Parts: sequence; structure tokens; C-alpha cells
Amino acid sequence: MSSSHERVLAALELREPDRVPTFDLMNEYATVYEMLGRKPGPTGKLFGNPYTAKVLDRVFPLLTKVPALSAMVSDPELARFAHDAAEAATVMGYDSAWISYFPILRFLSSKKALDIYGRAYDVVLDQQGNLANPMYREGLFAGPEDWQAWDKKPLLALPGKVHQVYSKIVKDFGEKLFIFGFSCYGLYENTWQSLGFSRYTVAIRREKEFMRRYIKFFEDLHCLILEAMADAGLPATVYTDDLAYRSGPMVSPKVIDELYGDAYRRIAETAHRLGMKILFHSCGNTTQFLKLFADYGFDAVHPLEPTAGMELAEVKQLVGDRLCLVGNIDVTHILVDATKEEVFEDVRKAIQDAGPGGGYILAPDHSHPEISVKRLRWMKEAGEKYGHYPLPGREEI
Repeated sequence: MSSSHERVLAALELREPDRVPTFDLMNEYATVYEMLGRKPGPTGKLFGNPYTAKVLDRVFPLLTKVPALSAMVSDPELARFAHDAAEAATVMGYDSAWISYFPILRFLSSKKALDIYGRAYDVVLDQQGNLANPMYREGLFAGPEDWQAWDKKPLLALPGKVHQVYSKIVKDFGEKLFIFGFSCYGLYENTWQSLGFSRYTVAIRREKEFMRRYIKFFEDLHCLILEAMADAGLPATVYTDDLAYRSGPMVSPKVIDELYGDAYRRIAETAHRLGMKILFHSCGNTTQFLKLFADYGFDAVHPLEPTAGMELAEVKQLVGDRLCLVGNIDVTHILVDATKEEVFEDVRKAIQDAGPGGGYILAPDHSHPEISVKRLRWMKEAGEKYGHYPLPGREEI
């Protein structure tokens, strides 16, 4: 087992490693290819060029009529990027990284896409012209009938695709990098976004039997994907379900627990049965959910978003004996345009607040194209300076 693996496992198990581990979200073309010192592939330029975009706008509607052909456009691109992201994380010297492979998008045009869950998106390009994370626009289901009629074959093909791609990534980078795989959005996101929030609120009150079946489908699918990940050799996975705004929960924790609690428990139990660690990612102010995440059996929580009022010292006191804390390094200023002194101070404080006793992994709170690779290196450098155990007292660190 490599020192990185030992370090990350110790933190996830709430033990003191030799130093605070590092973790990154390798989800943006701009940062990944700057780290690798090479230019990204031509896909983004094809979408952004007005002449080639016109060609794509004619071709994509034809491809969507043949699902296999439509998948041939997006799936290889996403597989290539996942492999490149793992390489970039290794080049950067991270201990661990969130490596995403989610072959779910089907392009309708150079501007629009849908996914195999039943959601429509706007295609987004970053300032360098690379494809960026698409922007959710609306759900495609008006009610239970639309879900019943939905073609689920692409969903059922996910585990096989996941196994193939991560097997290669683990073979090439798994000895040096502790990899958290991510290939399936969470149950809450999948169920509300495909309906739209207004329709979803009706369904959870008046169509409870449908919602139970709907949630159960994605619970079973998620567990199958975990089987594929474990078989590919991944040591950990990210479970992502954005439950909160910056101001607090989108839906009351009681409702979330009633609808999804048993499924969350089964997903966490399945990961552990397969020998994997599992991290719960939820944006926003998740203070009211933290004890539930621990109750469900998750090992860690991310991102602990500072701009949503998440204070590491408070979270450490609340659940630090039950959950490994990951993240909290700001991506609105600190990792975008801050001075080196500001980056070092932010990292120093994070380690001071969450590092004592173990159970903290240093990481950005999010990923977006404007994050500075130089500042990510500063973050890592500061972690090396301040994160060695035994940590000094609060007054010394």
C-alpha cells in the first residue's frame, strides 16, 4: 500500500496519518490540461465554432434517434477526460482525487443536451472554449407516466461502462493515487430534477407509491454501479446529492430522511461490504444534515462550503468524531485570485480547525474553470508546511 493510500485511509478512519492528506476535484478541462501541460482535444472548439456548430446542429438530432450512435459521441470523450484527470492528479502529487466518469449525456445540438435520467441541459463552454459542466435547465417528466415510458436501457448499461473505464484508470494510476470514483448522481437530484421542483413537491405529497418505486430504481442502480466500481478496484466512491442552498435545506431533513434515509443506509452499507469508503457530497449549508450523514454510515462529508456559512471548527465539534471532513478551501477567491499569503493562511486555519486527532482531508470546496493551478499548488504546499502530525498546538500552527 502506498503512503498516499495509508494517509487517506487513516484520515477516513478518523486516525492521525503522517500528515493531512490532499484531495482534488479533477472535473474541469482548463485545470486538468494546464496541469498536464498540453492542449485539450478539439471537442470544445467544434461546439464553439459557429460553422462546425451548424453541422453539429444538423447531425445531433439524427444521432439521438439511434441511442448507440448518440452514446458514441459523448461516452469516449468522457472516458478520455476521466483518464486524463487521473493522470493530472498524479502529476500534481495529490494523495487522492475525485475522478468522474458519467456517460449520461446525449447532445441534441451544439447548445442543448439531455441525459439518460430525464433532464435537459444547456451546453456550457469555459473562457478557453473547453466543454464545461452543463447547466441543468429543466426536467422532462410531467409525471409517473413519462417515467414509465422512459427508455431505461441506457441506465441499465451504466455499470458495464463504469467497470471498463475505471479498470483502466486503476491499472494506470491506482498504485500512486487513492481514487474516489463518481458515476451516478444522487437519488434526490435524480428524482426531483427529472420532474422539476414544483412537480416534485406534488409527487412527494400525493404520489407516494410512485415516488417509492422511483427512488427504489435509483437505489438499486446505484448499488449495481458500486459493484462495478469495486470490481474495477476503486478504493472509494463519492455519493453526491445536493440537499441544500447556501441558506439551508432545500427540503426539510425530516422529509429527506423519510424518503431517502433507508436507501442512503443501503448505499453506504453496500460500499462497505465491497471494501470501499464512501464520501457524501452535498453543496450548501448542510449543518442540519451532518448527523444524518453519520447515522446513514457514510465515512466522510464534502464540501463544507465556506461561502454557505460552514465553519470547520463547528463541524468538527458536531460530527468530527463520526465523519472525516473534506474540503472547505474556498474557490470563489482563495483558489482563484488570492495572494500566496492568503492561501497559506486559509489552509493553516482549516488544518487548525479540523486536523487535530485526524479526520481531515485538505481539498477545494468545489471545482470550476477559473480555479488557478498555481493556487492549487500553493494549497498543497501549505498542507505540507502545516499538516504534519503531531500537529502543533493551536497557538503554534
